[in-house]
Amino acid sequence: MSRFYLHQQIANGVIEDPDGTEAVDLAAAKHEAILAARQLLANAILTGVAPLGTAFQITNEAGQMLLKVPFRDALPARFISTD
Repeated sequence: MSRFYLHQQIANGVIEDPDGTEAVDLAAAKHEAILAARQLLANAILTGVAPLGTAFQITNEAGQMLLKVPFRDALPARFISTD
């Protein structure tokens, strides 16, 4: 298991994840980021207040950014049709 940090990218910077999450690999960390983004988006819909963030930046313990996960990736493709 490795520790990954899911920092929330906002318009003027980053909200750092101080605790991180344990995951077996980067794919599992990405799955956690998608679940967290879904929770933030669902809360935004329920409250009518847009989330501060637009993406998660997944980093390792050394602070190296490994992957950026836009919140839109948390939505099923049929929800973001371009028609």
